[in-house]
Amino acid sequence: MSSPRGSKGAAGVATLVLMAVVAVVALMVAAAVANRNADDDLPQVQLGRDPASLDPAAAATQRSLLDFWNDQFPAVYGRRFEQLRGGFQAKTPQSPPFTCAGKRQTYEDLKGNAFYCGGPDDDYIAYDAVQLFPQLNKEFGGIAPAVVLAHEMGHAIQRRAEVEAPSVVTELQADCFAGSWLRYAEKTADDPVDLSVGALDTSISTILVLRDQPGTPATNPQAHGLGFDRVNAFQTGYEGGARECATFPQGRAVTTELPFRTVAEARTAGNLPFSEAVRVLSESLDAYWTAAVPQVAPGKTFDRPERKLVDRRPEANCVVGTGSGYCSDDNAVVLVMPELLQAHRRIGDLATGAALSEAWGLAVQFQAGVTSAGREPGLQRDCFTGAWLSALAGNGLEGASLSPGDVDEVLASIVVGSTSPAGSRSDRGGAFERTAAMRRGLFQGLRACS
Repeated sequence: MSSPRGSKGAAGVATLVLMAVVAVVALMVAAAVANRNADDDLPQVQLGRDPASLDPAAAATQRSLLDFWNDQFPAVYGRRFEQLRGGFQAKTPQSPPFTCAGKRQTYEDLKGNAFYCGGPDDDYIAYDAVQLFPQLNKEFGGIAPAVVLAHEMGHAIQRRAEVEAPSVVTELQADCFAGSWLRYAEKTADDPVDLSVGALDTSISTILVLRDQPGTPATNPQAHGLGFDRVNAFQTGYEGGARECATFPQGRAVTTELPFRTVAEARTAGNLPFSEAVRVLSESLDAYWTAAVPQVAPGKTFDRPERKLVDRRPEANCVVGTGSGYCSDDNAVVLVMPELLQAHRRIGDLATGAALSEAWGLAVQFQAGVTSAGREPGLQRDCFTGAWLSALAGNGLEGASLSPGDVDEVLASIVVGSTSPAGSRSDRGGAFERTAAMRRGLFQGLRACS
């Protein structure tokens, strides 16, 4: 059959157009493959407690984060992940001025900070590459700058997911997203980031140091969360993944931020005088365990221990840690007063409480016929501390028996007590797992500690 008039010419034009489109697509694919191959050539970088070479560490972290969200964003939000149009931007004093939401910025505006800019014409993460990242790297190891980038990437995800929530919720969700990324990097064999010794523990230390100050209300438009809130969010992401983090704006974010209730409380930062704290918290632990021991050891009652206030640690027949211990021969808790006083002054009254809880926990384990030595018994005592805190809080963490920052003081005590210049204490576990044990007792109660 003959073709209709003009069809051959039209077909020729169509073929040329199609060939041009194919050529353009081929070039785009080739460019994408070339970029991906270049990224694939990135050496795997170990990040943990030790300082890292910052430029390779940043490049590996950025690639890992993009890989993670390429996979997780569609799974969680049902949409394709869009790359950062402006990428990751390391800023130095030599960086030219830049804009965020139409406002002119310089390095001086950013110094000591990192942020995600999601203005109408902006989509990038900027960070201080001269002061902030080197300082974090030196003090907390190579994982610390990576956690900051993961947090800021969380804000980029919120923009893409159109999350609307109060400041403290979006900040805690970003912490949660950072935790979910860390778990991905840990379990993905060919990820550009390889977590090394101490990565999880120093992540907790990094987040804790970036907390809000006690007394900051959750309604503050700049609120980021107290240390416990932020660590809890981070570990929630690590344990439950990005899908769990996505529920935060629907009321799943835990926040303990409250303003101080009185001028006097603000003046003392909510801390009791040392001697009063020792007395009040000791009485509280006696009362708590008198009621609670049957849950740990059915059929048994709690024999309240004698209190011995000493200036130095006893040596014979006693298990003694920093500030406190238990002597089984005479059923006595030992309170090493100079060490307790130092913790009280450095951290707060619930640092004293955490040390006392450790001693009472040893007493409970001995009376229940449970061994007290080693990692699992130590984590059980951390869980005991969380359960006791829950009882102090009553019907909620904002209960009248706790003041703003009290849970942070317990958390800080655990972190300090988990780390030495040589690393985590092998017989007790690191800060990450000890914090997780404390959270378990706090949220689930004493039955979760068995």
